Amino acid sequence: MARRIAATFGYSGLIVELMLGLIAGWDTESVLVRGFIAMLVASLVGWTAGTLACDWHLGSDPSPTSTSR
Repeated sequence: MARRIAATFGYSGLIVELMLGLIAGWDTESVLVRGFIAMLVASLVGWTAGTLACDWHLGSDPSPTSTSR
């Protein structure tokens, strides 16, 4: 789950940064560098959010295969 969220956040950050760069009229190299950095930061945030969500979900929902004695 963390990988999917990280990929979604990363690609969204890249697309937004590329669009903002095109609208602002930045040069191509600057847009690509800023887009790459935005993708890395957004992926890190997405990975953290996905990991926390997975841990929270698994921690609050006991496995039906576990037996309590």
